[in-house]
Amino acid sequence: MELSSIAFIPDGNRRYAVRNNISLAESYALGTQKTWDVVKWLSDYPKIKVGTFYTLSLENLTRKKSEIRLLFKIFKKQLDKVEGNSLLEEHGIRLNFVGRTDLLPKSVRDKLANAERRTENFSEKTVNLAIGYNGRSEIVDAAKSVAERFAAGKISLESLNEDSFKEFLYKGSPNPDMIVRTSGTKRLSAFLTYQSVYSELYFCDRFWPEFSREDLDNAISDYSERQRRFGK
Repeated sequence: MELSSIAFIPDGNRRYAVRNNISLAESYALGTQKTWDVVKWLSDYPKIKVGTFYTLSLENLTRKKSEIRLLFKIFKKQLDKVEGNSLLEEHGIRLNFVGRTDLLPKSVRDKLANAERRTENFSEKTVNLAIGYNGRSEIVDAAKSVAERFAAGKISLESLNEDSFKEFLYKGSPNPDMIVRTSGTKRLSAFLTYQSVYSELYFCDRFWPEFSREDLDNAISDYSERQRRFGK
């Protein structure tokens, strides 16, 4: 089965900083640039239409205020690169931001909205960036939306099933064929909880800032050798 949707848990930025005796700011900047690198590498795989990155979890928002301010500063700097970005334009890459973005500072939300507007007409590929995200929270938010629609008489319980429920998830996030996690940690950490039930998992020992094109190629090659039965 062809790989059309791939997701990443870019783990290990802080441990990379400690191991290499660099500042957290430097490590996060390298990690953010690595995301751009991976998006570029994915563009060489025409059949991969969706890439999803676990950018910032809800739990991450409880870290030290100084670290969160640093992250937001880096995010805003990177979001400024969207305007006139040749990679996005050349490959028709649309950006989506999924999660409880209402919890983010207005300055960050404004830049997220601007990035989405600038790429909304691109349709060849989609890059989802999960920010302020938690898989259980996504399901809870979807359930609230279902309840509101039902109360308003816009949906019947009979019409609700696993497929129709997906429409209430954040921007219809697709089921990833494969989820890649770096740093050697082997868990999903509440990432795409509803969508990942039959995703193939691939764990890479490298920290995210050192993730290479070869690592990506190896993950995709590994996927091509697997047989997916979906429980059948």
